[in-house]
Amino acid sequence: MQSSLKAILGPTNTGKTHYAIERMIAHGTGMIGLPLRLLAREVYDRVVERKGYASAALITGEERIVPPTARYFICTVEAMPVELRPDFVAIDEIQLAEDEDRGHVFTDRILNLRGNHETLLLGS
Repeated sequence: MQSSLKAILGPTNTGKTHYAIERMIAHGTGMIGLPLRLLAREVYDRVVERKGYASAALITGEERIVPPTARYFICTVEAMPVELRPDFVAIDEIQLAEDEDRGHVFTDRILNLRGNHETLLLGS
């Protein structure tokens, strides 16, 4: 199966992150990088509700919940484990690549992280 790379661009509150969550849980394994730890926690809670605690990991600068059976990793972009190669990868708010302080991390993840089957780049 060929891997796909898609960019989804649109205004705030148009469902891009929701779409990424749905795409991720449609795969056997996945990882989403988000710009804020509170948003990462919110997405983690949604994935846990759908897939259970044992299937979801939360990795931010302040929290690290990684069950041994985790299949879905919800992270801040800075905390994304670059050694993982899940089926699905999404990076949210890619426009932050131009940020003076955090842009280098976003740029690195955009250039170097790919899902084995699907990669989504989300931004406005």
